[in-house]
Amino acid sequence: MYCRGEDRREDIVNNYTIKPIAHVKLVNGQVKQSCTGDSLTDTYYCFSYENNDGNDKGSFFCGNHAARDFLRLANLPPLPLFNPLSQAGNNGGGNDGGNNGQPAWDPLAKQLNEAINLLIVCWDVIPYGPLATIQSDLLRFPRSQPFVWKIKKVNHIISCDPQGRTLQDMVSELRTNNNIRQFSFDLLNQELSNINATSYFG
Repeated sequence: MYCRGEDRREDIVNNYTIKPIAHVKLVNGQVKQSCTGDSLTDTYYCFSYENNDGNDKGSFFCGNHAARDFLRLANLPPLPLFNPLSQAGNNGGGNDGGNNGQPAWDPLAKQLNEAINLLIVCWDVIPYGPLATIQSDLLRFPRSQPFVWKIKKVNHIISCDPQGRTLQDMVSELRTNNNIRQFSFDLLNQELSNINATSYFG
């Protein structure tokens, strides 16, 4: 999905339904390719897109300038920045995806949102399919407690890690070269324990 130039971005919005999925701070060693053709080395947005027939869909990255255009053209609210780095590791920049003018998060939804964002960072991937859909729902309804099936689905996706790591294992490895904040998934773990499911959140 090429998106350089406002005319091209307007054409995309007119022909596709786009949704912001993530607004993330890059960690050391990661570079993303924007749909404009530029390299992103600081922060980025990820959008999903789908045409009316549903036969052309996917996701793309872009920087803040292009993202502001997409949000304006599609009349969509901006996403808070998810910054996995501690304040000391980032000169106080960014935030943890908390309020920042947004409604207060349901505690369980907040943990699931953070888990998805961390998975995006750890695997360095574009979210798509069920992961993108669940993330989009969380961002639309941050005050609502997520259904258990959504927690189970994200847990299953984490379980597919090629190295068999839990999410906390992945985050620990990131700390080798990054000052990553502490994250807790105790509420997610409890929900899975209630249904006798093995947690891969860690």
